Amino acid sequence: MIRTGRGISTIYYPSGFNGGRDPDLVSLRIKPDGTIDVSNASCEMGQGLKNVVVQITAERLEIEPGQINFDNTNSDTAAFSMDTAGTRSTVIVGNAILAAADDLIGKLKTFVGEKLGVPAAEMSYEKGRTFITTQPEKGMTLAEIGAASNYGGVFLMGTGGYLPEPAPPRDPETGATLPSKIMAYGSCVADVEVDDETGVVRVINLYNCYDMGTVINPLQAEAQADGGNIQGIGMALFEDLAPRFPERMEPYADSFTDYIIPTFMDMPQHSATSFYENYDPNGPYGAKGCGEMVVDTQSPAIVNAIYDAVGVVVDSLPATPEKVLRLIKEKKSK
Repeated sequence: MIRTGRGISTIYYPSGFNGGRDPDLVSLRIKPDGTIDVSNASCEMGQGLKNVVVQITAERLEIEPGQINFDNTNSDTAAFSMDTAGTRSTVIVGNAILAAADDLIGKLKTFVGEKLGVPAAEMSYEKGRTFITTQPEKGMTLAEIGAASNYGGVFLMGTGGYLPEPAPPRDPETGATLPSKIMAYGSCVADVEVDDETGVVRVINLYNCYDMGTVINPLQAEAQADGGNIQGIGMALFEDLAPRFPERMEPYADSFTDYIIPTFMDMPQHSATSFYENYDPNGPYGAKGCGEMVVDTQSPAIVNAIYDAVGVVVDSLPATPEKVLRLIKEKKSK
């Protein structure tokens, strides 16, 4: 008989490594045509980092994204990045970008002020143009500054970095602490069908809501969540890397014949993702991390839904048909 169940999960996830101490550096170099090279060694692995970097830089400098190029092609020469992991890049790199952009704007004011015979304190910057605050018609565009500085032998580069604060000491009695200054949150509702004669579980509906602060790129965030659903279902129902212990430590699955992953046939009939934009003052423009969190909500929701459907607790993943059927039989035998 096919039985249906619904499960709910809620999670939190830090933006960056627990405890902090994972810095990033960024440099912004103005080229002769006024375009900006952003340098940082963080890796683009399909998560959309390049777009986010360009968007944050463009927002801070008040220019078009097409005027910005993100160079992370060589970790030897690009500005230092601690890592591309831990749902950290948008927050850590983004905050470093803001610092580098502010540094560049300050240097632009100094450079143009010297050209016009005005102290930097009397200069302003808006929308890619640096000008005398009281005489806005007197100023230079980024293209004019780029040509004048590069061909004039002046290297204009803004630099900045960001280092998250370390976690406060743990309470010696309760162990309580704040593992990360920026915490994102997620929730999932899963509807499943469980065949109590075969143990086969199928996810029918999947609904997610994520608090990732300001969503820098909504389309990318939605795509990230869609990918997270696929991987989350795989983690919950299919993917298993248990070693052949004690005979040997190698995992039993050494090919995709043994290591089963979900296909589009395993995707829910209906899924929806929404975002709660809870502005975080510690993130760039209020943003929090998105990456790994969107893979973590599905498994507990699915396991809870299995319990709701057939009353068995799956305490290890994946919830394979063999495991679910064995638990059902054990329940019936009691």
